[in-house]
Amino acid sequence: MDKPKPLVFDGMNMPPLRPLRENAEKRFTEIRDLECMKDDIILATYSKSGTHWIWEVVCMLIKGTTEYTKETKEFFFLEAIPDLDVVHNLPSPRPLNTHLPYRWLPKQLTEKGGKIIHVIRNPKDVAVSLYHHLVDFGAMNISFNQFMETMFMIPNPACAMGSWYDYVKEFEQAAENDKHGAILTMFYESMKKNPIDETKRLAKFLNVEASDKLIEDIVEKCSFENLKNADKTIKDQSIMKKIIDFAPNMDENAKPNMYRKGVIGDWKNHFTVALNEQFDKIYADEMKNSKLPIQFE
Repeated sequence: MDKPKPLVFDGMNMPPLRPLRENAEKRFTEIRDLECMKDDIILATYSKSGTHWIWEVVCMLIKGTTEYTKETKEFFFLEAIPDLDVVHNLPSPRPLNTHLPYRWLPKQLTEKGGKIIHVIRNPKDVAVSLYHHLVDFGAMNISFNQFMETMFMIPNPACAMGSWYDYVKEFEQAAENDKHGAILTMFYESMKKNPIDETKRLAKFLNVEASDKLIEDIVEKCSFENLKNADKTIKDQSIMKKIIDFAPNMDENAKPNMYRKGVIGDWKNHFTVALNEQFDKIYADEMKNSKLPIQFE
């Protein structure tokens, strides 16, 4: 059976999410025109940058509890929710999440006082995590080097939502122009190294009162192993088949591994010296005007 042609919108390949395959322009426009509330929170990340982790931390902070939400973060995933009317019925504050670039986020969000949390991860580790995610999902069967050279490393890649470089630079520019204090930039590596301090910074940004004990408990409950276990034993995974439009070459029973390693520096186990040198040259050119302190160690 022939592989389906990739769906492209606004210069980006679309992931296999039903609303996007049915009408990507309609869903993107609906998101941009979404009616927002003053305490809405949107977690915006490039794929495989710690979205599940930070989203769970955010949910615990705004609820003031260390109980896991029964729903997976996909239930609040703007480009995947079967019907965006679901968002209107969510209790406030609404912790939403997306992989959409900044230009497609709700226009009302910052105007009404909402918050955007942008998490950035070392792109080399993003690439490794994304590669294994797609292989586990049955979406491709190529070597890591082939993936890097044809799907991730190049400036205009075939990866969903386009180039990592473009994605983070667009948010960097938005943060520089932010006049409302509405955008918080977090780094995956900083959260791993200093979770207490970073969670306190996140709580302050969200205007949440959180005791030191609550912060410590949230950090513990949101450790990699605890979240991995909760994903298997507590989370309701039924929404996945509702939101993913399985292509003919994909296994409907395959479940992407959302919690593979969760470490810093796994890229060193995958990059050859030559590939690393090639990546660094492209990175230096693409990010030459950026001030983002990406942590590659």
